[in-house]
Amino acid sequence: MRIDPTSFNPVLSYKLDPGEPGLAYSAPASMSILRVLTQEVSNYLAFKREATRQGGFIISGGIYLDLRKRGGFLAAVAGKTKVFMYIPGDKNIQDAQKSQNPDQPQSQLNSRQEIERKIQELQEKIARTQDPLERERLERELALLEMALNSFKASLQLPQFLIGALLDTMV
Repeated sequence: MRIDPTSFNPVLSYKLDPGEPGLAYSAPASMSILRVLTQEVSNYLAFKREATRQGGFIISGGIYLDLRKRGGFLAAVAGKTKVFMYIPGDKNIQDAQKSQNPDQPQSQLNSRQEIERKIQELQEKIARTQDPLERERLERELALLEMALNSFKASLQLPQFLIGALLDTMV
């Protein structure tokens, strides 16, 4: 019995989503995972560049491959990239911060200002709150934000995802 190479390792054709950068070329089933994964990693990096360009960062995300048996191989027939970005403030605030300290990166300025604003909001809420359970919850949030702010003052660099996660839990 002879195995036909075209049926054992078929060539899979791909197409890109509208507006997605890259080349839509075919790949044999044996190389399909590498082909699709390469495209999705480039999409992830494009999202990361876009977030950085806007003064933010990626909090979480992932690359998902649709794997199916094609011929004699487990092949990637499609892929999807999903990211969650944190982009603080608006353009007016970011432009105003550029002149404050040119040595400090823009994303650090945005994050620090956002943390300071959240701390002030929490302090005001604590002053108005009568419920002891709510006050305790607000004080825990305040302590987390003060730790993040102190890391900036001590020139320590918290991982960007941690700052984003802290800010998102406070919203």
